Amino acid sequence: MKIRVVGQLWYHETCLNGSSLSLYEQPDSEFWKENNFITIRNSFQPDDKCAVPIDGDHILKLCFDDATSNPDGTLILFDESMARRIADFLKRIDTTRTLFINCAAGISRSGAVGEVLNDYFNRYLEINELDFLYFRTYSRQVCGNPLVRRLLSDLLFNRETPSSKEKRSANERG
Repeated sequence: MKIRVVGQLWYHETCLNGSSLSLYEQPDSEFWKENNFITIRNSFQPDDKCAVPIDGDHILKLCFDDATSNPDGTLILFDESMARRIADFLKRIDTTRTLFINCAAGISRSGAVGEVLNDYFNRYLEINELDFLYFRTYSRQVCGNPLVRRLLSDLLFNRETPSSKEKRSANERG
């Protein structure tokens, strides 16, 4: 599957087919119908559209901060429930379409999701060298958030997570 990580400004700055309007300014554009999207906003970002001006089954909108810990309790951290939402989303999309993933900068949060999904689709489920290299070519800015990368990898690659360890221990005691 082709996967591309972009910053949210990419949708506001990119014009296609000779148009002077950005993609964001064209919610009826075929671009929004022909691709899949995961868009991530910060907890302090009030616009729930993030960078994607439409809704649909091919669009997943998440809200979490670019952090790996939350000492003062003011942030929303990526967690297993968000990883499950991504996994459920992947089951219902058309994987022949490109998946665009964005956060504010298109580097850390969306980068981690992109890295994991690129490995999952293009190395684990099948060997797809062209799509694997597409990600590497068009998402060079990625420096993935380690918490996002670990939790999503654990879920998709069926590794034991902290909550699954707790459940297993409780069942063994119980």
